[in-house]
Amino acid sequence: MWRQLSLILLALVVQGSFPAKSTQTLRQRYGRPVSETFLVRPGIIVSARYGTSGGTCELVISSEEVDGMMKKWPGPDEIDHKLLKEIEDELVPKPERGKYRMGTFIDLACPPTYDCRGTSEEWDNIAIYTNAGKTGARYGVIQWNRDECRHVKRPDAPAG
Repeated sequence: MWRQLSLILLALVVQGSFPAKSTQTLRQRYGRPVSETFLVRPGIIVSARYGTSGGTCELVISSEEVDGMMKKWPGPDEIDHKLLKEIEDELVPKPERGKYRMGTFIDLACPPTYDCRGTSEEWDNIAIYTNAGKTGARYGVIQWNRDECRHVKRPDAPAG
């Protein structure tokens, strides 16, 4: 009987020592996540980062990397521009973006990765940055203009 009780107690202790075994145990221990990653198309992921109220502050659309790194240069896969726009429209439909303000081309030389080329769109509620690859987009970033999201550095902003 003591042996069975010891095994049950040991099982409970060992089970309790691995808090990251599921999303529920992580949320119970640490609270609401500040970011999550979703598979939106085969081979394409969207990583979402949230503000303090739980509202979305940033979405990064990229190819699913085997090693889990996003915005990697050189990336093995680029996303077709048409497909990227389709995903952007699905994530943030144009009526939710507010009024279109301005679009710009970005062509800066910033060694060593030259990760400063692409386009930027400014809307009332969001900003969209698309990082250019050779034949498609390397990744896209959608950032909200809400107060809780103001601490986020724009992807096309100069370092410093």
